[in-house]
Amino acid sequence: MYRLLLAGFVTFFLILNTTSSFAQSEKLTFYGDVRLAHIGADTKADGIGGPNTLLRLRPGLKYQLDEHHSFSARIVYLVSKEFEPLVLTIKADGNRALAFGSVSFDEFYYQYSRTDFQLKVGRFQKSISVLSNAKRSHLRFQSNAAFVHWTDGLYAKKSITEEWFAEGILEYQNNGNLTYPYSFPLTLSENDHNLVTYLGIENLTRDSNNIIQKGFGLLFIPEAYLKVDGFNSYIVFDSRIAFDIPQKELLNGGSFRIVGELGQNVNTELKNGTSAVVSLGISNFAEKHEFMIEFAKTGSQWLTATPFGVNSDEVEFRYRYFATSKLNFDVRYRIREPRSDFASTVYSTFFRATYSF
Repeated sequence: MYRLLLAGFVTFFLILNTTSSFAQSEKLTFYGDVRLAHIGADTKADGIGGPNTLLRLRPGLKYQLDEHHSFSARIVYLVSKEFEPLVLTIKADGNRALAFGSVSFDEFYYQYSRTDFQLKVGRFQKSISVLSNAKRSHLRFQSNAAFVHWTDGLYAKKSITEEWFAEGILEYQNNGNLTYPYSFPLTLSENDHNLVTYLGIENLTRDSNNIIQKGFGLLFIPEAYLKVDGFNSYIVFDSRIAFDIPQKELLNGGSFRIVGELGQNVNTELKNGTSAVVSLGISNFAEKHEFMIEFAKTGSQWLTATPFGVNSDEVEFRYRYFATSKLNFDVRYRIREPRSDFASTVYSTFFRATYSF
C-alpha cells in the first residue's frame, strides 16, 4: 500500500511539471487524471476487506488541427498494491477489461465537431451517463471505480431540435479480448467478431419542472446472448430522468437531485429482465460537497451494468468532497443482497482520490 502511495505522489508531481510545458501551445492540450482507490468487498459488515487497492494513471494529449478537427490519445496504466509486472498491450488483456500491470491506450481517436454534430472514430470512452451525483448508468458505464474499459468503434451525436439530440454507438468486440464486462450469459462467444449498437435520444435542457435530463435508448447485440435454444440477440430498452431542485438558501447554493432509470431486456421474461435504479442526493452544497443514497434492483438477465450486481438488490451511500476544481475525494458504503439462497450478502466500503489535469 505504501509503495502504491509513493508511486502515486511521484507521478502526480511529474505530471504537474509536464503540464506547464504544454500550456504554451494553443493547439496541444495535456489532459487526463490520476486515481488512487481502495475497493473493499466482504461478507463482514464493515466492508473494508479485499485486495483491491489500485492506482490508475491516464495522461493524454489532444491536438486541435483546426476549428472542427482534432485528435486525442491517452495512455493508461493500471496497477494494484501487488505491483504486477509491467506489460505493454493494445488489447484488453484482463477479464473483459485491462489487466493489472498493463499499459495501453484507452483513448486514440479522431473527432469532428461542429455546433450541431459530433463524430468520434477510433478508441474512446463512452458511458451512457445519468446526472446523479455518481454520474453512472445501469446500461453502460465504462472505466468504473478505478478499472479500465473502452470502446473501439464509432460515436455520433446530432441535434434534432433545440433541446433534443440523437446519439449512436457502434462498438467492435473481439471474442478473445472483450473490452467491457458484459455478464454471463451475454457471452459474445458465438462469433469471433461482434458489433454492439446503441441508439438513443436525450434532452439535457432544464425545463419548468426542474427536469434536467430526459433520455431513452436501445441496445442491440446480435447472436451474443446464450439461451436454452442457442444464441439469441440481446435487446434492451432503457429510460432515465433527473430532477434538480435548487435550494440556494437551505443548501448554501446547492440543490436536491432525484434521478431514476428503468430498463428492460425484451428477450426474456419480464421479471428477470428488469433493472431499476433510484437515487436521492444533495448536489453542490457550498460548492464543495455531494451526498447521495441510491437503491437498485437488478434482474438476472440484465447483463450490462458494471456498477450493479446481476440478480441482486442493493443500497449505496456516497459522499464526495471537492478540495479544489481538480482534486476530489469520495467514499461510499454499499450493501448488496443477492436474490439467490446460495449467495451471501456482500458489504463494500470504497475510498478514492482523483486528481484531474
